[in-house]
Amino acid sequence: MTEAARARYQRARSDAEKAERREAILAAAADLLRSTGFEGFSVSVLARQAGIAKGTLYLYFETREEVLLALYVETLAAWSRALVAGLRDGMGDADFVAHFQETASADPNFLTLRARLESVIEHNVSAGQLIWAKRAMHALIGDVAPRVERALRLDAGTGPRLLFALAALQLGTAQANMGPALAALDLPDDVAEFVRMHHEHDVFRDTAPMIVAGIRSGAPAARAS
Repeated sequence: MTEAARARYQRARSDAEKAERREAILAAAADLLRSTGFEGFSVSVLARQAGIAKGTLYLYFETREEVLLALYVETLAAWSRALVAGLRDGMGDADFVAHFQETASADPNFLTLRARLESVIEHNVSAGQLIWAKRAMHALIGDVAPRVERALRLDAGTGPRLLFALAALQLGTAQANMGPALAALDLPDDVAEFVRMHHEHDVFRDTAPMIVAGIRSGAPAARAS
């Protein structure tokens, strides 16, 4: 960043300049999270990476978690655009599941933030920021869900339930794959075979079509009644 650009950045006054600075902070936050992971993410390092004073950053985000919450909303929006872009009428369930998995895994920040959203991030933000984020999430899901319903020939109103179920499955399978690397170890034959079966079995792609079929048949709704 040039000195002139830095000076303009530091003294942002108009709404447009403030919005530009906020987006620059979030772009720096995205890069930082990818390089350090969730536990290593800090406001001090973020401020240096964004080229602003730590106190200036707090004018935009009151806590570390407010940065991460806003970043999650951005990653959710990016995922929803990518998912919608690949939908088509009459799409097969297996193709949809593969597309869902690929788009949800494209940005590692998406699952990193989703895994800690309710358990950590949302506990350390203001009520106003939480309400803003929930409304933004609701709007994004509300836009995507009808498009998924059309692509998969699902009943109206079932799309959100499908998206929430697949998101939970995707997150669970992603976390299950975060265990220690075992390939290089000298394992007993029975353990080696179990590890091999685990890695060859794509739980998400095997299970998600069953969820789609269940929602299409109305089975979840029937059980709930």
